[in-house]
Order: sequence, then C-alpha cells, then structure tokens
Amino acid sequence: MLTRLLDIIASIFGLLVLLLFLPVIGLLIKIDSRGPIFIPCDRVGKGGRIFKMYKFRTMYQTPQPVGASVSPVGDPRVTQVGLWLRRSKLNELPQFLNILKGDMTLIGPRPEAPDLAAAYPPEARKIFSVKPGLAGPNQILGRNEEDWFPPGVSPHVYYLEKLLPQRIAVDLEYLEQKSFLTDLKYIFLAAWVTISGAISRQHLMDNSTQILMLGLDTLCCLLSFTLAHVIRFEGFSKYTSPLITILPLTVLTRVPLFIYLGFYQTLIRHLQLYDIKRVFLGASVGSGLLVIFGFFSGLTPRDYSRSVFIIDWFCLTTLLIGYRGILKSIFLHYQRRGNGEPERRRALIWGAGTQGFWCLRYLRESQDPLYEVVGFIDEDPRMRRRGLDGVRVLGDSSHLEILTHLYRVEEVFVAWPDAPPPKTERLQKTCARLTISLKRFVPRTIEELPEAPWPQVDKQTPSGVVL
Repeated sequence: MLTRLLDIIASIFGLLVLLLFLPVIGLLIKIDSRGPIFIPCDRVGKGGRIFKMYKFRTMYQTPQPVGASVSPVGDPRVTQVGLWLRRSKLNELPQFLNILKGDMTLIGPRPEAPDLAAAYPPEARKIFSVKPGLAGPNQILGRNEEDWFPPGVSPHVYYLEKLLPQRIAVDLEYLEQKSFLTDLKYIFLAAWVTISGAISRQHLMDNSTQILMLGLDTLCCLLSFTLAHVIRFEGFSKYTSPLITILPLTVLTRVPLFIYLGFYQTLIRHLQLYDIKRVFLGASVGSGLLVIFGFFSGLTPRDYSRSVFIIDWFCLTTLLIGYRGILKSIFLHYQRRGNGEPERRRALIWGAGTQGFWCLRYLRESQDPLYEVVGFIDEDPRMRRRGLDGVRVLGDSSHLEILTHLYRVEEVFVAWPDAPPPKTERLQKTCARLTISLKRFVPRTIEELPEAPWPQVDKQTPSGVVL
C-alpha cells in the first residue's frame, strides 16, 4: 500500500516535470528527424504480461525494426537529439505515465524487451513476479550501459552472454532484500546517479575540446552583447537594467542553436570554410531569435536601441570565427613542434582546376613530409594572378625556372589529367634540368572492391594519391 501511494505521488510529480519539458523536447525531436515524439516499446511486466512502455523517441524511425534490442555507444540508429536525451535520461520521463497506470513501479527490476526476456533461465523467472521499475539496482549500476559494449562485438550476443547473467544475479538479490525502506534508499541513489552520471570523466576527456569551445561560445555571447551596449551607449550609464535582463537571453537563444547546427562536431584541426559558413549562419539566426524573443517577450524595453543588436551580431561573428582560427593555428603549431619541426618542402601545383584544388587540400593536410604550396602554374592566361583557396596562380610552365629561383621550389605536382603530351614532356625536361622532383596527383576513382581481404588504403591520402 505504501509502495503504491509513493508511486502515485512520484508519478504525478514526474508528469508535471514532463509537461514542463515537453514543448522544448518535442520541438527538438521533430526538428531533428521525422517521426513521432513518443514511442511505445514492448516490455515484459508482472506475470509475463506484455505492456507498452513510453519513451521519448531517440532513434530514427524506420518502416521495420532494425538492429538489436540493446543499443551500444555509437549506435547509428540514435539521433543527435536522442543522444543528448539518453545521456541526460530525460527520455525516461514518459514512463511516469506507466507508473501512474500501474504497469510499472518506481523501484524494481529493469523492464526487459520480450526477445531478451525469452533468454532468461527458469530460475530467473521470479524476476517477472513483480512489477518492473523506473529505477532499481541494475538501472543504477548500468547508468551508462551503452559504454560497456566493446567495439566490434555483436551487441545482442554480448548482452546475452556477458551482461544478462550479471543483471539477473543483481535483480534476484534485490528481490530477496526488497522492502519499503530499501526502495527509499534506491530512490535517493537513483536521483544522485541520474545527475552525476550525465557526464562521466571519460566523456569529459573525450570531448574536452568541444566542451572548451562550448564554454568559449557562451562567453562570446555574453561579451559581444556587453561590448555592443558599451559601444552604442558609450558606457554603462544608460539601460543597465535591460542589459542585465537581456544577457541570459543571449545565451538561451543562441547556444542551443549552435549545438543543433553542429558547431562542436568538427575537430578544431580540421576546421574548414564549411564550418566558418555554419558559424556565420548560427550567429545570424541566433541574433534574429534574440531580437524576436527580446521584444515580443517584453524583456527588452521598446525604447532600447535596435542598433545594439546589429553591433552585437558583428562582434559575435568576429569573436566566434576569430578564436576558432586562433585555436586551429595553435594546434597546428604545437603539432609541428611535437614532430620536431621538420623542414617544409616548397611546392608548386601544375593545374588550377578541380584536381588542383584537391591536390592543394591534400598537401595542406600532409604531415610527412610537410608541404608549403607557394602557388599554382596554369597554361590558361585568364588564370594569371587569380587565386584558388587563397593560393595565387604565379604563371605557366614556361615560367618554372624563374619561379624556382624566386620561391626556392623543390617539388612540382601535376594536377592536370588531360595535359597535352608535348607540354608534359617539356615540364619533365625542365624539372630534370632544375633537379626538381616531379610528382603526379591522381584522384581516387569509384570502383567495386574485391572480396576480402581488401587492399590496404593509404590513410594519409583521403582524397587522392601521389605517385
């Protein structure tokens, strides 16, 4: 009786929390991927009865079920928003409805999927004599169970052979000791583990750079608007109260958008123009949202200058793009120092077309040896003095001797697949006379792979090979 009363009180409180979070979580789920907000899962209840357990949807919707009933870390079925919901355990909130209905209880054995429950040995069937719980010993011990699966194993097989026997033993021990006071102890333990386990130490270590960037972006949001206010009003003498009110809004309207746009999915050393464009888009849309929420919510006074928001957008864009460029430069600098500062080989690329662009990208990413592309040479006179990704066309192949002396060229890369044989032969003779190494850049072609074992692929050449 006391247990059921506790379930009713806890489920009502939990459903109130669910209603509080529902608009935001529902919107994020719908924006992130197609499908319903809630998903009913078949679970085995008391007496072996199958019931529908409710969760927020965290996986991509498919016409038919795909994959195992268990989900290890890195499961491609999990959406971006779903990953966050699982880590925070907010996806479990709808289960309070199951508790209120009486299908589940607050503390009890973990609710099991039918295919996994069928693998229980006869002596473990006692577990299904009680209601499954939202929390319990196994849920506490397995707070981040997805991290337990070794890479490359079958999740279903590993769960049945390794994890399930341990879980059965824990649940059976719980049933032997079950009491109202024991359940109260597990309630407090579950609350603590839910909060403390959202971000593990390993998770912090693996995502340290992304967490640093998230913190810096938050600081940039606060700093840019403060700076815009000071510039517009020449100090803090005017509108200090609205400034303090708007500052939290600058973070709440922008940082979730930054996360949604994937600001923190790219490693800083691989930062490219695409990422800069995404930062520009995020800053622009975030500033628009700040204006809308600020004035329509009434937090921003009607007489507050609109030009502050324009200055804020300019400052924010400059700060976000600027510090990312600085971080990338620092990383590359220390990476080269760690390699003993090898000498950079100065190179020219023959051909300023598409292959020339990819050759340039390859040479910039190359670490052994390091290259410095001093420029392009191209036979099209219209390309003279023009640039490709920040590197200029310095002349044509007839200027190679002059360019070699001017720029101390050591290697020439041929990135012109349809070069006429006479021009190629002339380039070869010139490079031989000047003792310059001549290499050919060949883009990878799409072809059917042979049956295993597959041929080894050079990991240093993701977009092309140098012969």
